[in-house]
Amino acid sequence: MPLLRPASLILIFATLWLAWPASLQAQTSLPTQRLSLTGTFEGVAIGAPIASLRASLGDPIKIERTGETVIWRYLTHGGGTYLDIIVKNNVVQSLTLLNRFNSLKYVDPNGIAFGERPDQVRAKLGSTAREATNSDDGSLDLWYTSLPYAWVYEFRANALSFIQLVASPTFLATFSAGPAATGGDGTSLEQAIWIRPSHVFFTSTWIGVFLAKTTCGTNGHWIQTASRFQADSQNPLAYTIVSASCSDGNAKRDFYFNTSGDTQPTSGNDTIYIDPGQLQQMIQSPSPSAPPSPAPPFGP
Repeated sequence: MPLLRPASLILIFATLWLAWPASLQAQTSLPTQRLSLTGTFEGVAIGAPIASLRASLGDPIKIERTGETVIWRYLTHGGGTYLDIIVKNNVVQSLTLLNRFNSLKYVDPNGIAFGERPDQVRAKLGSTAREATNSDDGSLDLWYTSLPYAWVYEFRANALSFIQLVASPTFLATFSAGPAATGGDGTSLEQAIWIRPSHVFFTSTWIGVFLAKTTCGTNGHWIQTASRFQADSQNPLAYTIVSASCSDGNAKRDFYFNTSGDTQPTSGNDTIYIDPGQLQQMIQSPSPSAPPSPAPPFGP
């Protein structure tokens, strides 16, 4: 599946979030035993202050803004998915997971997998609360709801391509504003961008996507030319420093990434797992062009 353009995604998500059908306001629990009603998806809860997620998710690949709509985009599941979080007043409003590759094996909390057909989803979850065909691209949306939440499954070419958890406007209106959320800009060790992929070997994927999405010049992006590790008092891989040049013009700069993560396995989605037995080998022979490499960010 080709990658979707961020601008298009913002319109899609904003439409789904803001256009909660009035008919769903009166819906009660649907007759299904599989629907997750916790208001949490991918370890993130609707209503959570976005600033509270930095310890687990790290910094986003990119922050997209269109008017009042703000989307924080993370790279998850080893680079196989984007987790897009709509944020308002620094609080999580909705959560959307998109598959980047058709080969990705993923099953959501309701037992639904990317690539499934609409009839397979209906067979698992029962009758929908709403079905709609989007006029922009002909994709089909299936809505399953139990107030105040709804799961939205979107299908392109008859295959599930993204999953969204949304909440009713009435419920969202009860949220208080969260604290201001800022992340490192990657200009120094003190402002290092936090990378928290699911495995240290995916840091190169994270960095590659970040550089490709970070603009420079008139219409260019950053290209990695070299990288090196820098230790702190506890971890020889605490930081990854990437030298990059702009594809449009002669600009060059270094990006600083905090890649310390954890040294123990975890069931979390976005914490780096480093096998201590591999540390010395990685330090002696880091590869800037092939995995393992390093990296991720947070901030626009």
